[in-house]
Amino acid sequence: MHLRVNYIGPVLYAQGPGKRYTIWVQGCSIHCPGCSNVDTWDSTKGTLRSVDELVREILTKYERKEIDGVTITGGEPLDQFAPVHELCRRVFALHKRLIGAALRPVSIFMTTGYTMARIHQREQDSILNLLDIICAGPFVQSQVCSGEYKGSSNQEVYALTELGREQLTWPKVLKEVIIAPNGGAIETGFTA
Repeated sequence: MHLRVNYIGPVLYAQGPGKRYTIWVQGCSIHCPGCSNVDTWDSTKGTLRSVDELVREILTKYERKEIDGVTITGGEPLDQFAPVHELCRRVFALHKRLIGAALRPVSIFMTTGYTMARIHQREQDSILNLLDIICAGPFVQSQVCSGEYKGSSNQEVYALTELGREQLTWPKVLKEVIIAPNGGAIETGFTA
């Protein structure tokens, strides 16, 4: 199974609590006006990555203590429901094994332009059982906000597990600039 990916930030600090392995999926059917990630909209672009390969990368980063969790953003993750669900299922299984072995768990945070009601209507709510934190709702340019793991005040951030509730209390990094493989600078984070 493959996931169409725009970009992967292997260790980021401004894409959720702690150090995150962040996947920007490619393709978005919502097209929120003012979106800062319009390069992720076209579902024919990006790179196909196998879920197996992504899980191996995540496990390697975890074993090296380089990450506290995984963030899946985009684009629109739920537009690629099957591979995103499988990725979350596999990371969640790892999470459960780690807790059973009394090791620190790896969390999963997903951002989506769909509201929780719309996720249920689309019959994609099974993914909620695999996430620790979700930011749900479309970006609204006139309601831009900062520092709450969301882009606009209409969006809702939900802690779906005890780990999610704990991690949402961690200090937040609001903005980060990274150097892309092509040498360009990428600004990331949840700030206006």
